[in-house]
Amino acid sequence: MVKIEKASWAFKALNGIICVYKPPCVPVRRVQHTIITNICRDLNALPQGPQEQRVEIVGATNAPMTVKVVPNYADDILVSGPRFIQDDFKCSWATHLGLFSSGVLLLGINDGTKLTHTINAARPTRAFKVHGQLGKATDTYFWNGRTIERATFGHVTREKIDRIVAYMQAAHQKTMYDLSGLHMESQTMYELASQGVIRPANNKLPVLYGIKCVHFDPPNFTLEVQSVNEYDKYLWTLIHDLGVQLKTSAHCTGVQCIRQGKFDLELALLRKHWQLEHIIDNLNRCQELLDGNENLLKPKSAHLSL
Repeated sequence: MVKIEKASWAFKALNGIICVYKPPCVPVRRVQHTIITNICRDLNALPQGPQEQRVEIVGATNAPMTVKVVPNYADDILVSGPRFIQDDFKCSWATHLGLFSSGVLLLGINDGTKLTHTINAARPTRAFKVHGQLGKATDTYFWNGRTIERATFGHVTREKIDRIVAYMQAAHQKTMYDLSGLHMESQTMYELASQGVIRPANNKLPVLYGIKCVHFDPPNFTLEVQSVNEYDKYLWTLIHDLGVQLKTSAHCTGVQCIRQGKFDLELALLRKHWQLEHIIDNLNRCQELLDGNENLLKPKSAHLSL
């Protein structure tokens, strides 16, 4: 990790993308505010530049006057206030995470805000671990909703879940090809599929590319979902629909984003590491990842006009 000695050098280095781990029940704007506040705190704690001097001429005007250099109190931190404040920084996110969701969150700092816009337009796939619980349904499909139904779940097995999620994945993929208006066995469809992952032109249409059960311990289970344009309530609904198809009830207990494009949990900064040195180090690592993977900003994929 680079040791920072001057605040001016650190300020110039704060341009790019960082990958942080958003805790559950913490709004994205709170994450932004905390990171910028910590950056300002750490920058102000570093050695600052020398205090400005001013020339002062003293003495009677009818006699030789004395010229001397004295400290400029207008440049004193006790007068001017902290050198760095929150208004000195810009911060934006690439793809939003809901209040109750946790996991990988990409933030752009200063010039990095342009990269977040580019990443959002490219819509890289995101991977989620969606945790569910059998036996109860709520009005919001999430654990904090009002219970509206209870059901037994003793008949549910891992094999049944695997079979249904495989059917759900196939149905979503078939829908994508159907929306293209092309025949499944045509040459045009083959060329479209060979271009890469098919992404919808409409950025408000959720598309699931993969669903599988990675943990099953009744009544709790976990699905791993790969998708684009998804949002938290859509993933909650996925758990509810799975419960219906299993002839029982289910609700979501948690959503965790484990990957966005090439950015995964190993790269994400935990809350205790939201400090200047760790942030600058993470900026450099993220930039190396972007330089080595040009398709993150311009993915090779086919887009459907919906």
